[in-house]
Amino acid sequence: MTSDSRKIGLKIVLNELKNINIIVSERFGWKKHQIGEFDIWFNGYILNDEKMSFLNRGAELLHSDLSTNNDFDDWVRSTQGHFSFIISNKKKILCSVDHVRTIPLFYTLSSIEIIVSNHAPNISKIISTNEKKYNKQAALEISMSGYTIGKKTLHPQISQLCAGELLIVRNDKLEVREYYRYSPWRMNKKSKVQLKKELTDVSRKVLEDMVENADGRQFVIPLSAGNDSRFIASGLKELGVKNVFCFSYGLENNFEVKTAGQVAKHLGYSWTHIPLSVEIQKKIFSESSFDDFWRYTDTFSNSPVLIDYSAVKILKESGKISKEAIFVNGNSGDFITGGHVNPDIQSNYNIGIDGLINLITEKHYSLWNCLKSTDNIEKIQVELEREITNLINNYGLSKTSFAEIGENIEWKGRQSKIVTATQRSYEFFGYEWRLPLWDPIYMDFWEGVERKYKINQSLYIETLLENNWGGVWGNITVNNFSIASSRLRSFREFTKLFFVFFEKRVWHQFDKKFFAYFYDDTAATAIVPYRETFFDRCGARNRNSWITKKYLNQHKMRSDT
Repeated sequence: MTSDSRKIGLKIVLNELKNINIIVSERFGWKKHQIGEFDIWFNGYILNDEKMSFLNRGAELLHSDLSTNNDFDDWVRSTQGHFSFIISNKKKILCSVDHVRTIPLFYTLSSIEIIVSNHAPNISKIISTNEKKYNKQAALEISMSGYTIGKKTLHPQISQLCAGELLIVRNDKLEVREYYRYSPWRMNKKSKVQLKKELTDVSRKVLEDMVENADGRQFVIPLSAGNDSRFIASGLKELGVKNVFCFSYGLENNFEVKTAGQVAKHLGYSWTHIPLSVEIQKKIFSESSFDDFWRYTDTFSNSPVLIDYSAVKILKESGKISKEAIFVNGNSGDFITGGHVNPDIQSNYNIGIDGLINLITEKHYSLWNCLKSTDNIEKIQVELEREITNLINNYGLSKTSFAEIGENIEWKGRQSKIVTATQRSYEFFGYEWRLPLWDPIYMDFWEGVERKYKINQSLYIETLLENNWGGVWGNITVNNFSIASSRLRSFREFTKLFFVFFEKRVWHQFDKKFFAYFYDDTAATAIVPYRETFFDRCGARNRNSWITKKYLNQHKMRSDT
């Protein structure tokens, strides 16, 4: 991205600013450093520089009155890794999240003080009054999707840095700057043959950088039946890495476990299945340590993500992995490689902005059917229209880029606020993590790939099959879903006979209400009692609907605003 296309999200003159207040919980990977006059807090990892060298450069830029805003933008944007940091003295502050906001930061501003923290509730404790007010728009967005749009949080005075943003306070001015924007409309015309070679090279590069950075430590891979975790495991095998442990979790006999076990065995990597059930999940979710995790992962801007929590807990207690292990999952390979490019947008350039917004709303804002009222949908769409209009105006886009605009909206929304929150489970139990498929180098490559090669992930999948790293491509099925329990499967099929004269929609509603609780392979729907799903009249979409409802209820906020 060229310097002149970067957007300033916020610019304020701070003539009366008297205090910079930094509140950092130095847990779960956060460490404090001192460089000259600056206090520095950092969490994450850097692949293309030493951490202290990186932080020294930031302190130098902030110290110098000759540094331009573009100097800060270019410095952070060129960093390969995932991180958040805060650099501050009594008069200046610089803080940033990475390209995809893997580690969130929050701030609030008054006429005399700015407060920055890695934990939104810590700011709330300081600035809250006796009035129990909350941002109703933010609550609506979370209740319908699991996350907020833009910088807003549930607290009306607390904001967050979005993916690719940094905040600077100096010379009595505050700016929130967009140093990076995932821009898939910046496509390069290349042949598929050439792109396959480049994809192979960049895939090897991000894995090699990760291996070098790990310095021999054990990699632990949550291995599923899909492409992405298999790509990581097979790529490590291709590089000759031996210290790898794989695990899968969920209901006994579920399709993920069967496939993952075959992949790990073929690669020669240690593997274990961690059985989960409604009973096991209920027990874990009732423990005080889970309450601690729930509080830790609270951002005021998205509901908690529980998908790996129980499995990591059990795995740690088993003693099967190193205390210094690094977790590596496949997030978010399906998105970045084109799996979420909307075919309706691809095939129809005449949908218009309203049509684009409708497609985004239907996909991402449907956790509860009863919330999809005309009034609620309009409130969501006003926010989305603002985001989309800004993109069109700032980047000179047209309707031919609507598919890429949709990708960008998801990158800044669901991907950076919900999907990346999976990493909190690893941090909570004391482990580091890496995200090679969100590596800035990997993102830069896919940003330039033409849409026609991303539809149905054709470039990605063909390259995986042709390279056949580890010999696990083409001979082991990908994502062959089936219900794990044969008894439940049989009873469900028998029940389905009573719906042969009804529309499919009626059967799907019945199935979701009465059976889905028991065939969710993660059993995470156990976060609520079965009776809640049984008597559901609001139309829950999936487990995330119930997690989101519980989250807002615990904050004593109405999920229907």
